[in-house]
Amino acid sequence: MIFSESNSQTGLGSFSGNFEINNQYYLKDSIIGASNVPEKLRSNGFFNLNYVNGNISAGIRYENYAQPLLGYDARFAGSGIPYRFARYSGDLIDITAGNFYEQFGSGMVFRSYEDRQLGFDNSIDGARIKLTPGYGLSLTGIIGRMRNFWATSESLLRGVDANLEINSLFESLKESDVIFNLGGSFMSKYQADKDPLLKLPENVGAGSVRLGISGESFNINGEYAYKANDPSYTNLNSYNSGNGLLIQTSYFTDGLGINLNFHRIDNMDFRAERNAIGTVLNINYLPPITKQHTYGLTAMYPYSTQLNGEIGVQMEVNYTFPKSTFMGGKYPWQFTLNFSNLNSIDTVHTSKYLYDSEFGFGKKTFFQDISLYAYKKFSPDVKSNFGFVYQKYDRDIAEKGGAPTFGMVTVMTAVADMTFKVANRQSLRAELQHMFYDQELEVHPEYSNGNWASALLEYTIAPNWFFSVMDEYNYGNEFDEKKLHYYTASLGYIHSGTRVQLSYGRQREGILCVGGVCRLVPSSNGFNFNISTSF
Repeated sequence: MIFSESNSQTGLGSFSGNFEINNQYYLKDSIIGASNVPEKLRSNGFFNLNYVNGNISAGIRYENYAQPLLGYDARFAGSGIPYRFARYSGDLIDITAGNFYEQFGSGMVFRSYEDRQLGFDNSIDGARIKLTPGYGLSLTGIIGRMRNFWATSESLLRGVDANLEINSLFESLKESDVIFNLGGSFMSKYQADKDPLLKLPENVGAGSVRLGISGESFNINGEYAYKANDPSYTNLNSYNSGNGLLIQTSYFTDGLGINLNFHRIDNMDFRAERNAIGTVLNINYLPPITKQHTYGLTAMYPYSTQLNGEIGVQMEVNYTFPKSTFMGGKYPWQFTLNFSNLNSIDTVHTSKYLYDSEFGFGKKTFFQDISLYAYKKFSPDVKSNFGFVYQKYDRDIAEKGGAPTFGMVTVMTAVADMTFKVANRQSLRAELQHMFYDQELEVHPEYSNGNWASALLEYTIAPNWFFSVMDEYNYGNEFDEKKLHYYTASLGYIHSGTRVQLSYGRQREGILCVGGVCRLVPSSNGFNFNISTSF
């Protein structure tokens, strides 16, 4: 903790950092399909240490996977310092040597980031230079190799990004309430061709252009990306070029917010190595246009962005009733309505490795989500959140591991979430969920889940303690032996920058998605101990 003390007056700079360790002790549970874990105890640990002195900063991250937790790639096993950097940041130039994260535009041609929940880290090991010469112009250049667990990618990555605030160039626009931004990016990789059968491109480039317009009550952002042909494992060695279009718009005024989004993706899976699969070595990121649900049952069937091809729209409306209306009053009702729809793009193969695609919506629906949430504070001591979610989900497409010809799954989920203040700094939260389940085909009933019910109670003694118990019950399963309870009990303590949590329970098998990127979480049973602190 003493390292957090600032020594700026003596010119010694200051240290800061954080520590996190997640442990799980596994128990065999053949009832839910949780297999025996020979080590019993597995752990993921992280320690960040950063130093700042004026314009100079540096940092390291130590990671320890004493066998990674179930659901994380086994190639993480081990320990070391995969992330370290030194940086100088001035008014004109910003230089980083070592590891860094970066994003060009919306990420359609390049995004490097970390998400520990997904076990995802594609940091770049190399050099980055940022220039801000003025006139509303900013430039970024990078070169390096992408993290590949404890090594780096075979390919060398190079990229440049430019962003221009157009208003800065014209006196007539400098005082305007409407701001115009123009940007462009280019990213390329070099990977040697070692394929004995195919002639593969060794240098593959991807570029994008983007335009942003923002005012007092609206935002419009559009980006078009193009990727040169890049035959790989994930696109079945297609020699087609790739392209993507993303349009995001929003309008907001007193009590009302509307978001309209559209994207079309065609062969935009862009990786640092041709044979990489899953969430490994992704160079780019394709922003999803589906709602990211936070309740357990509403998130049971999340959607993974189809990198090889999809087209979709999303609309979300947020509305708060005026206080002068019947639905308003002292504590007005707040509503959020969301509609998302993702379809295939129709393609016709012209040869083994080439195809033609149409721009419009394809015949096959991949995913559809219609949801309505209503938030209401009834008094200073009682607040609520109610929701209803309707989803259609093509399990064959979204999971790529479901039984073939499984067909479309339709689920309807209702949520009631109430929080009661029971004493000074003490509150009780009760959450009830129910899912109605229907599948299109009965070819593989063993993969069917049926209806679910869920209940949670959480007691909080602010600002330090919290306790919770939860049960998810698959009562509607067609097979009696699968009508199982997935229960969890947790207690936690928070003090200053430290958080400690202990829990015991069952984890159902499923897909975990964050921002359209997904990984499979296997079923498990056991104790979890998590501790994190920052200084």
